[in-house]
Parts: sequence; C-alpha cells; structure tokens
Amino acid sequence: ERVIVMYAGRKVEEATVGELFARPLHPYTRGLMNSIPRLALMRREAGRAQAERLQEIPGMVPALSNLPHACTFAPRCAFADDTCRGKYPPYEEKRSDHWAACWHSDRIAERANG
Repeated sequence: ERVIVMYAGRKVEEATVGELFARPLHPYTRGLMNSIPRLALMRREAGRAQAERLQEIPGMVPALSNLPHACTFAPRCAFADDTCRGKYPPYEEKRSDHWAACWHSDRIAERANG
C-alpha cells in the first residue's frame, strides 16, 4: 500500500505506508505526522488524562488561484532558503521507490533520524 501526500493541489511525496511514516522526506509530510494525536502524548494531571497540545503547521495554505512558481510550502517551512523561494523543486525519486518534491529532503531525513 502506498501513500500520496498533496499540498496546494500538487503531489509532494509518495512512498509505501511504512517508508513514509518512518522517513518522511517533505516538510509538509513531517508537519502532518507531528499533528497526529498519540497516546504517548497523554499525561496525568489531577488524576485524569489530559492530551498534550498538537503541533500546528505555521502559516496559511496559498490561494490555489495564484500559486507561485516556487515551492508552495516555502513560506511555512523551517528549511526554506532562496532556492525554495525561487523555483519549484522537481518531483523525483529520492530513495528507492520514495518520491518527493523538496530541495532539502536529505536534511529533512537527517532530522527525522536524529
């Protein structure tokens, strides 16, 4: 089974379910993963379980009627630089059967593993 992640109407990542959850290569995918409620995030307070606040992805989704010719996620991305703000990254195979559209997928993979 495969997962396709789309952002602003474009495919930004695709991989098998296991690979995508273990090693997301696009910052939007990472943001989605960090937004998933987890039982491990529950803490005990005053004798009852209370959920930790979920992480939000900062910023707003761009208007689909006026998408930039650069990475559409760049304004919301902690990894963005001038390259990201200047041109759209190619959608390419970054690992065996794992595709992503990100100039910094190697850095994102390192952060996920480290």
